[in-house]
Amino acid sequence: MKKIVFIFLLSIPSLSLFPQNTAQEFYKSALIHDSLNDYKSALQDLDNALNLNPNYDSALFLQASIYVKTSEFNVAIKQLNKLQKINKSYNEVFYLKGIAYAKIGEYIDAIKNFNKAIQVENNTLKAYYNRALAKGRLDDFKGAIADLTKVIELNPNYTNAYYSRAYWNDLAGNYQESITDYKKVIELDAVYKEAYIGLAIVLYQHGNKKEACETLTLVSNKGSIMAEEIKNKICD
Repeated sequence: MKKIVFIFLLSIPSLSLFPQNTAQEFYKSALIHDSLNDYKSALQDLDNALNLNPNYDSALFLQASIYVKTSEFNVAIKQLNKLQKINKSYNEVFYLKGIAYAKIGEYIDAIKNFNKAIQVENNTLKAYYNRALAKGRLDDFKGAIADLTKVIELNPNYTNAYYSRAYWNDLAGNYQESITDYKKVIELDAVYKEAYIGLAIVLYQHGNKKEACETLTLVSNKGSIMAEEIKNKICD
């Protein structure tokens, strides 16, 4: 009798039987892509994470942050509103919404959100700083100056705060305060060319042509083309 040989073929499991990426794994991948400025891949990862878990608050926040970086501010605001419905205690939302609103020129809404960010964390330097810029855009020079003064109290070496305060002090008619702030910027950062130019303009507008031209000469020697152009127009 012939032996009958039975051949058993092992069936190959379908792909659905292999473990799939979790929402958290997609989120971690998005963090890596974001750190590499690969925003397209990061957003794709986040879409996958949110498809698996629509209430994943950290994924929504990172997604909104990337939309701010890519200048898709209205989309960012939409995602942040969605996040607030899911998790009302996600406090970082207020600051980011403030930034997004400011970027589209909605300064009142920006200030409202910066106010909430400050209420949550009183010593949040970046919220005070950006609220100051928003107030300045609305011609609230006194409010802008007050916020920038708070920033400087929190960080006495924050050159951008002195520079911005110098600018708003000038617009508010605080001539001497503006000069003091511009000089403080230069003291902290000797290559901050915009501060030299700002100082020179304030000096010139208030009748101190000699010092204005000396300042322009100093910064033009540091390689500022703009300073050289201004000097050629106003200096003998």
